[in-house]
Amino acid sequence: MAPRCTLVSLLLALSTTLRNVVDAQATNQSVPTAAPFLSRPDIDSIVLNVTRHNDSLITPGYIFMAPYQVAQAGPYLFDNSGNLVWTGFSISGPASSHDFRVCEFNGSDHLCMYQGNQALGYARGHGIIMDNQFQIVKSVQTGGGLPPADQHDFNTINNGQQALMTIFHPLQYDLTAYNISNGQGYIMEGVFQEVDTMTSEVLFEWRSLSHVDPFASYVLPNTTDVSGDGLTKDTPWDYFHINAVDKSIDGDYLVSSRHTETLYKINSTDGSIIWQLGGKNSDFHQNFNFSYQHDVRFLSENSTTTIISFFDNAYNGFNGSALFSEGKVVAINNATMNATLLQAFPNPAPYGPNDTSGGLVSASQGNLQMLPNGNAFLGWGSNAFISESTADGTPVLSAYFATTGALHYRAYKFNFTSYPTDVPALYTYAQNDTSPTVFYASWNGATEVASWTYYGGSSATDMKKLGTSPKNGFETVATQTGYQNFTMVEAVASNGTGLANSSIINTFVPGALLSAKCNSMQCPMTGKHFYNSMMTLSTAQLLTYLTGSFSSATQLQNTTSTVPSAADKVTITRWSALFGVFTILVGLGIQ
Repeated sequence: MAPRCTLVSLLLALSTTLRNVVDAQATNQSVPTAAPFLSRPDIDSIVLNVTRHNDSLITPGYIFMAPYQVAQAGPYLFDNSGNLVWTGFSISGPASSHDFRVCEFNGSDHLCMYQGNQALGYARGHGIIMDNQFQIVKSVQTGGGLPPADQHDFNTINNGQQALMTIFHPLQYDLTAYNISNGQGYIMEGVFQEVDTMTSEVLFEWRSLSHVDPFASYVLPNTTDVSGDGLTKDTPWDYFHINAVDKSIDGDYLVSSRHTETLYKINSTDGSIIWQLGGKNSDFHQNFNFSYQHDVRFLSENSTTTIISFFDNAYNGFNGSALFSEGKVVAINNATMNATLLQAFPNPAPYGPNDTSGGLVSASQGNLQMLPNGNAFLGWGSNAFISESTADGTPVLSAYFATTGALHYRAYKFNFTSYPTDVPALYTYAQNDTSPTVFYASWNGATEVASWTYYGGSSATDMKKLGTSPKNGFETVATQTGYQNFTMVEAVASNGTGLANSSIINTFVPGALLSAKCNSMQCPMTGKHFYNSMMTLSTAQLLTYLTGSFSSATQLQNTTSTVPSAADKVTITRWSALFGVFTILVGLGIQ
């Protein structure tokens, strides 16, 4: 009977693994997640894989992004090495988050982002402003009897006193000219508002249908994934697709329309169009093309010349104007009406694993941020990539968090200092009560931690300093001599100042049966993390595991550096499926 019990236990474990695989596929969990942080097992972060990192040329600061269609969508902070600094998954909850960045508010740096309910190609929600403790201090809404704000821009201006926000406004429209003649059609109007961030009072409003005829659109009803068919209020024809708005020093606005492939300068007095660049009715001679663009920004302006930047998608998934997307900086001569390309920032090859293409084409989303030192930082939208280049185009940073499935609207780089209201998190482990104690310490969002000091003792009132170690990534792991029944850590700044202590906790010591399967650092993983670990094994390693020669996937990984092939991963999944079937048969008593 003993062999059968062992086999049943193994089969049940593998069956559970199979169910986790199925659950992951059903909930779009194919995007890789970090190995579990033992001090914060609730965090299921994306992994930012850095493939290029030039220390001498890279811009200091943190990487801001808000990925979605991942295990835990929301705002994230990473350092330049790809280490997680902060996840705001708990803040965003079930709603989508976009455009996470540093913004000015009330005279100091704050954090801004959009939060809302996602629709196809747009969203309904509001802007959020947080302080340096990640506390929400303001929610900003649009007004005027229109739908709630859209995701495409929440752009604070004038030290955060006002915000520019976009709205996707469906309304009834005569679309007989577009073969919708059986009844009244519906069109999506692009709107932006300048609102007071303290009161949400609407200070200025601009509506596309008052200034841009639908004939200017390159995207007709029912021709793309986000065009809409114009037949119902839920599927209006999105002829304009407003996706960015900015304001110049002289007070005029700059608007990007993806579906008319045009950038518009708007008079801040009456809303009239001062000029338009690109599209069917461009006012300029230009030495470059662009299409389906995003994220237009004023960089500088004087009486004769306007310098702007934008992300040229060059493709929308159906039509395009170039092979690859790129960031562009353009000079507009208002006297000669010439528009000249000054700089272009394609994605530097290789951008990720197995890339030989030399570039990326992003069918949606994306942004270009010109940094104070002249470097360019780009988020690649529908491609889960970021990059940074010097002003002359030299690549200094490339990273990705998925190769398929995951998206992010924009990404940025800023300096930021944060002080979470929470205290550090701690988990400690000892294989038995005579083993050394392993500390796992983290503090979500704390940018000022330089090192950790470790404390332990036989009781909560008898704590002694054990040692220190530098902070290493999101979760620092350090082994301290001797078994410590009670433990605590102190986060320490670079100047030696203590920042905060964790709670005092009991060290986890596995029971005798489990301890036999553990090592000096931790016990083996189960469930989804077990499957993720198994996915790193070759077929030979898997078979070794199944025959019981090793007690954990971690031990197996240490036996070889061979990278599993796609066939290996299929074999692992098939073995799990086969054993799952066997488990069902055993459960039914079939032998």
